[in-house]
Amino acid sequence: MGYTNERGPPKTDFATDFADRLENAPADERVYRIALELTDPTPVSEVADRADCSANAARRHLKRLAEIGLLTRVTENPVTYRRNEAYFKWRRLNRLAELSEQEYKSRLGDLLAENEDYKQTYDVERPDDIDPLEYAEYGDPEQVWLDITNWEAVRQEIHDLRRVNRDSATDEGVV
Repeated sequence: MGYTNERGPPKTDFATDFADRLENAPADERVYRIALELTDPTPVSEVADRADCSANAARRHLKRLAEIGLLTRVTENPVTYRRNEAYFKWRRLNRLAELSEQEYKSRLGDLLAENEDYKQTYDVERPDDIDPLEYAEYGDPEQVWLDITNWEAVRQEIHDLRRVNRDSATDEGVV
């Protein structure tokens, strides 16, 4: 039986609210939000269209974002940009390094438990060991793909948490 909400749907339309906030945001913020999505080389003109600003404004803001390392300039003619994944990895590791010892242990414990749950569910050690087309007994192959993706993310965060913890111990002279 599916979940039913007796009170009815929420009164707030979050998608519309987000669109309104984006529309009313200054051009630099709109360009920034679009820049976060640039996984492929994207021309300035496309960013300007998506951010609803002039090409000159988009170019100025994209250049600034590239200067701080958030974006990488990919081509010159036409000028294209994409996310600098190394920047986002560095930023994520810095955020993990800011966790208190208690937060670190709690998060790591939760992730290790989730990792074990996946191991038991699929009876393999790693998500790479799963062929989703051979796991129909676990449900829809699409759900298996989602589980594989989530499991990979869990394992990556475990790795990153341990790396940050190890690096901080080394920085403090504790080895």
